[in-house]
Amino acid sequence: MTPVERGMRALAETLGYGDWDAVDALSRDKLKAAARAVLEAIREPDLYMTESGAEIVRHVGSNESEEAYRNDAANTWRFMIAGALGQD
Repeated sequence: MTPVERGMRALAETLGYGDWDAVDALSRDKLKAAARAVLEAIREPDLYMTESGAEIVRHVGSNESEEAYRNDAANTWRFMIAGALGQD
């Protein structure tokens, strides 16, 4: 499932759409647009998010494996989003 799809389902649940399988096509289109709008709005990190992500990047070594780099990137994203959510 893509981040946009996860966002669509989270919005549907939060807004009380009920069972995902019962959500009509027009509502899904609106939820998709809303999920994309949220991702676009948070595309640029603020200072708190940047500092949160920097904690991971500081520990990246040149001798890490490709899997380790991917894990570092994923953890950086998680820390940055957690930083954004922590400001709410």
